[in-house]
Amino acid sequence: MLQMRRGAHDRFSNICAVAAGLLVLAALPVVAQRGGGLGAPAQPVALPPGDAANGKILVTSSGCLDCHRIGESGSRVGPDLSNVGAARLPDQLQRAIVAPDDEVQPEHRFVKVVLKDGTTVTGRLLNQDAFSIQLLDDKESLKSYLKSNLRDFTILTKGLMPSFKDKLTTQQVNDIVNYLATLKGAAQ
Repeated sequence: MLQMRRGAHDRFSNICAVAAGLLVLAALPVVAQRGGGLGAPAQPVALPPGDAANGKILVTSSGCLDCHRIGESGSRVGPDLSNVGAARLPDQLQRAIVAPDDEVQPEHRFVKVVLKDGTTVTGRLLNQDAFSIQLLDDKESLKSYLKSNLRDFTILTKGLMPSFKDKLTTQQVNDIVNYLATLKGAAQ
């Protein structure tokens, strides 16, 4: 009996060692992206040259807050940017502005539902289960639909945010990135 337990324990230990190794391997791209290595301190990622104060003006004047929220200002339809500077690297912020469809986080996916009467509703997916779907529409209204009352239900792989690649200069994008990098959850 003791030998059987020891064998099971050894197999369990081996499984744990493999799982720990896989976790380390999975973390290496993140560590490398942040400029660190095993045992090396992470290097800060340099911001592009820009003016955060001008970036704040651009964010408020370019309609960003029609979808996004920063602190107590803006809409809840798109992602909340109040902590984006702590969650994203500068190059990720820049890509999100000029090529927003390159990486749409699952929690920010939008859905399109078509009701049996043909009415189409698009909104941010909040929740779904086997029987229903809940979304937040463009007026920030919570909508809930029984799946049995839908003709079609599609999770959109592209975001609703437009690209600002040809709408803003490189300097304006850099200014916005510098502003967004300051947003780390404190009062803005």
